[in-house]
Amino acid sequence: MTAWLFERDGTRVRPSALCTGPWDPSAMHGGPPTVLCGRFLADHGEGADVFHLARLTVELVRPVPLAPLHVEVIETRAGRRIQLLDAVVRDDTGAEIVYARGMRIRRTDNGLDESKLPHPGPIDVAPPEDSIPHKHGYPLEPGGFYMDAFDIRSVDGRSFGELGPSACWFRPLAATFAGETPGPLDRALSVADFGNGISNIIDIGDLVYINPDLTVNLHRLPVGEWLLSDAVTHARSEGFGTATARLADQHGEFGIANQSLMVSSR
Repeated sequence: MTAWLFERDGTRVRPSALCTGPWDPSAMHGGPPTVLCGRFLADHGEGADVFHLARLTVELVRPVPLAPLHVEVIETRAGRRIQLLDAVVRDDTGAEIVYARGMRIRRTDNGLDESKLPHPGPIDVAPPEDSIPHKHGYPLEPGGFYMDAFDIRSVDGRSFGELGPSACWFRPLAATFAGETPGPLDRALSVADFGNGISNIIDIGDLVYINPDLTVNLHRLPVGEWLLSDAVTHARSEGFGTATARLADQHGEFGIANQSLMVSSR
C-alpha cells in the first residue's frame, strides 16, 4: 500500500490510488481534497508555526478526478492577526474542481492558564482498544481512502451501512504528501469528512445523498494516533439535510465538522 495521498511538485499534485472514493473508481473520496486544501492554506506564507488554521470550508463543485491537479492560493484578507485565504483546485484542462476557504489566526501567548479553564475532558465512549474493528455493511469498491487509509474501530459496533448516529475511532495510516509522516492537522482533516458516512440514516437503495461541502472548526490540534468522529445525520423530505460530527482525541474534543447534504430520489 502506498503510504501517501499525493506527490507534490510545487503547486501541482498527483494523487495515489489511496485517494479513491467508494462509489466511483475514477473519482476521489472527499477526504483527500479536504486535506490537500487544508495543507496548502495552512502552509502558505509564514505557515502553520505562525498561524493556526481555525476554520476550513471545502466546496466540491465537481467530482475530483484521480488525475494531476493544480492548487492556487489567494490571499483574500492578508491581515497581521487574522487571515482569510482561498484555494482553487483545477485539473489539467483548467476546470475548477474544488473551492476552499481558510480562516487563520496568529499564534500569540495571551497568558491563559488552560489547566484552569472548564474544559469537559475526554468524551465518555469506549477507547480504541475496547472498540470493535469496523465492518463494511455492504460491498464497496475494493481499496481506496475509506478501506485502506485508516484503521477504524466502531465504538457502538455498527458496520458501515447500518442506519443511525454512530461514533468511530480512526487511526490514519497515510501521509498527505510523499516523504512525510501524518501530522496533527492532516489527521484531523482526513477524519472530518466521514461524519455522514458513519451516521447515515438513509438506505442508499432508496435515495441519492451527497455532501457537496464540509466545514471544519478546530480549537486545537489533536494529540496521538487515534481520533474520534461522533456523528449524527439529519435528512428532510424537501431534499436536503446536514451531518455533524464532534471530533476528539483521547483527551477530549478538539473540533467539529459540518456537512450539507443533498437528498434526492433516484
